[in-house]
Amino acid sequence: MSPDQRLITSPLFFVQPARNGVIALDLLHNQRFKKIAPEVFALSSFFLNSSSVGDAVDAGHGSAAIAAAVEAGILVVEDHTLGGSVENSRRWEDNRWSRAAYLLFSQQDLMYLEASDMNGNQSALVMERRQIIRSYLDKEGYPPIRLANVCDDRLISLPRSCEYGDMALGMDALFLRRSARRFKEVSISLEAFSQIIYGATRNSRIASDSKISGDPYYLLNSFYSWLQVYVVVQGVEGLRRGTYQYDPEAHQLRCIAVDTSDDEIIKCIQYQNWIGGGGFCAFFVVQWDRYQWLYRHARAYVNLLIQLGEIGQELLQAVYTHGLAAWPTPAVHESNAAKLLQLNVCNEDAMYFFKAGPIGSV
Repeated sequence: MSPDQRLITSPLFFVQPARNGVIALDLLHNQRFKKIAPEVFALSSFFLNSSSVGDAVDAGHGSAAIAAAVEAGILVVEDHTLGGSVENSRRWEDNRWSRAAYLLFSQQDLMYLEASDMNGNQSALVMERRQIIRSYLDKEGYPPIRLANVCDDRLISLPRSCEYGDMALGMDALFLRRSARRFKEVSISLEAFSQIIYGATRNSRIASDSKISGDPYYLLNSFYSWLQVYVVVQGVEGLRRGTYQYDPEAHQLRCIAVDTSDDEIIKCIQYQNWIGGGGFCAFFVVQWDRYQWLYRHARAYVNLLIQLGEIGQELLQAVYTHGLAAWPTPAVHESNAAKLLQLNVCNEDAMYFFKAGPIGSV
């Protein structure tokens, strides 16, 4: 292989949590790898962007390892021909479809950690689960939710209402609900905003309250354990326009930045421009260390996507109850959103976006 030959890591070479001894898949050639030499694994990282064989050698990679990686199909020849298999296979990556790929490649037939032959013995099952969580705690504590730094000491307590407890969605709101991509330049009331955001996060408080006793078993009540809610206020009476983290337990807003513009929001959702008008935008952010502490298997990513849909539906229901409209999108630009929300890029990602407000004319 000549020094000028350009290689790239196979677009369908997929590293996964170990399962049944398999640590990686090559879907382009339908291969499973139970072990990979460290030198070859390092090459898979080096060639994520196409490079020449000569560049790899200059960087300290051995010719024999390069040849082995090519033979195994981990590295492939860069292909720019129309309809080339490598070029086609890169589409999921080039078009930021990585989440869909993770879902597609995740294992769907995992075996449960706990025994399946307890014959309905609930006491034994609870005891076993409690012991599993204790073993986790012996190695590492349960990570707390990260609260954002407050800008200029702006910590805002939202109004409370006796209606918060059981805010059920009426049938009329269910049938009259509207999706919208135009919103009026009209502010919504602070009371409506408070009830929407509080009602949508009800289950996260239930899960948190169940852990107060200190019994490790209740850490399994993990509903939205990963969740951080950020809002960009565009038109809410009594609130300054800006970016805030919402604390569901304290029912408070933690100000991150003031006077956030629509242009800054648009950059976070692949430049979709339908987010103007009154109301607010919401970002659902995942705190990975908190989620991964409990979910320790390959299907965890699938579970997270399901929970994102569930919390999204709860927000929509709360929005409809107040006669407002909303539009969601998963097309979040992670880097721009992290900058806007001041996230820890090593441990947090914004994964879902909602705009909610008064519906405008189509």
